[in-house]
Formats: sequence, structure tokens, C-alpha cells
Amino acid sequence: MHDAGVRASPTLERTKDPDATRARLLECAFQEIYEHGYGGSSVARILSKTGLTKGALYYHFDSKAALAHAVIAEVIRGWVVDGWLAPLDGSHDPVSTLIETYRAMMGSLSEEQLAYGCPLNNLTQELANEDEGFREPLLEVFDLWRRGIAAALERGQALGTVRADISPNATGTFIVATIEGLFGTAKSTRDRELVMAAAAVLLQFLETLKPTATNRASLNT
Repeated sequence: MHDAGVRASPTLERTKDPDATRARLLECAFQEIYEHGYGGSSVARILSKTGLTKGALYYHFDSKAALAHAVIAEVIRGWVVDGWLAPLDGSHDPVSTLIETYRAMMGSLSEEQLAYGCPLNNLTQELANEDEGFREPLLEVFDLWRRGIAAALERGQALGTVRADISPNATGTFIVATIEGLFGTAKSTRDRELVMAAAAVLLQFLETLKPTATNRASLNT
């Protein structure tokens, strides 16, 4: 895709706002990939939506793949960090924080999310077994998410706000896998009522992670 003949000169780019240009490209590229997948995404549509030239694109990203890698590393990773891990940072009651975060996310579930699902899961399903270059950064985001939840649960165990008998790593993996499964269900069914019913079950599970006598008894029945 790289076309040196249309690359904008560094001088020209610096006289504008290269940071804003790059941010516009990433925003539109994310939306394009979210709606059409990586394989179906179009650089021409991205440029049309941004009003930018190929030169502006290639000044910042030397290929479609490089642009997609930046979307994963900055936009999608940012969704995980800002949406899921930042609220847990320093939380003394990570289970309650997870419940609040998840309730807020499901309460604001948009029609777009219902139709397109989770961008991280979408790209993983599309590319993880096709391109090792994409598999590794996608796995890194999943691991960041899973490890972040696991670390918060382990901290909660030390503080006495999380059951001592659970495995933080296994539980963190289960939570992430269930959330992604719900997004996949949303995308395949577009049935809001079904998705919200399933989300309620995950909330019930999260409640059982609290160290109460009632929860311990319920797990043994």
C-alpha cells in the first residue's frame, strides 16, 4: 500500500497539526475496522471520512497493517485500560467495582455495540489464526485485561474483600471470556433482552466472589 510518490513532506505535516491528523486517522480507522472487519476495511473510505490525503496517511502509517496495529495498541487497548482497569486501580473492593463497571457498560449498550459486538473479539476471531503479526498484539490486550482483573482480585483477597478460596487468574480469565461471549451473543442475535438476561447471570456470579457466609453456602449446594 505504501506509495512514496504521494507521501506528504515532513515540513508540510509539521506546519499543520500532526498529532490531530494522526488522531483523526486512528478514530476513523477504528470505526471502519469495527464496522467492516480488517479484511473488509477500506483505506479509501477512511480518507474520504477524514478528508485527508494518502500523503497524510503514509506520513504516519506506512501500510494498512501498520494503521490497524496502531488501532489495536492505542484505541482498543485504551478501551480496556480506561473502561475496565482504571476503575480497578487502587480499589479496595474490586468485586463491587467490577459490578458497578459492568452494570454501567451494559446499561449504556448502544445499538452499534449490539450490532457489531466487541472490536477486540472481532479482530481476534478474524485474524488470530491467520496472521501471527496480529495474533501477538491482540493476545497482549487480552492478557492485560485478564491480568489486571486477576491482580485486583488478589489485592482484594489480601484486604479481605474477595473470597480467599478462588483463583484470581482463573476467575479473571473466566470474567473476560464471559464478557466477550456476551458481546459475541449480542452480535449474532441482536437480541437486547437475551443479552441483558445473560448479563444479569454474570452479575450474580460476581456477587458470589464476595466473602460472605451466604455465598460460601450457595457454592456448596
